[in-house]
Amino acid sequence: MLGRVPPCGGEHETVNPYPISAEALDLEVYVLAALFTGSEVLAALGETHRGLRWVRATFESSEVSRRLISLAVMIRSHLDVSPEGSHEAVGLLVTKGEASSQGKSLTLREACNKIIHAESVSFSAGEGDQSSMPPVSPEVILEGTHGRREWTAHLNAIEFLEAAATQS
Repeated sequence: MLGRVPPCGGEHETVNPYPISAEALDLEVYVLAALFTGSEVLAALGETHRGLRWVRATFESSEVSRRLISLAVMIRSHLDVSPEGSHEAVGLLVTKGEASSQGKSLTLREACNKIIHAESVSFSAGEGDQSSMPPVSPEVILEGTHGRREWTAHLNAIEFLEAAATQS
């Protein structure tokens, strides 16, 4: 189970208050990877298959959002007990007014926080006309504020999912 840390010496075992099986995390990683990588194929099929276009338009963004938030919460809960891997880079974080206008590395732990607290999320890489919806992109843009500072996180979803897969 995620969240169990082997006892050290005579100390008690640390247990995550939300024990979630590693398989549950792996399933979320798999489904999100399939959603991100399959979106373009499904979008192309939707051009000639009206039913597939409808289900994609109805569920894709919602499912990616729901599962991304769920995975971020699971990972954060795990990292609170076992922080190994929490500093792995999964994107870029730009904070308005910071000396480094190029941004800094977005760690796995920070990415989870940004996913959970984002005020704006964009999964779309391209511009679509009114009749089509562009595929979701694995370059997820998250925006929000921390205190009075505005931030933009450029999450590489594939790197995030890879880091998540190594947490289980």
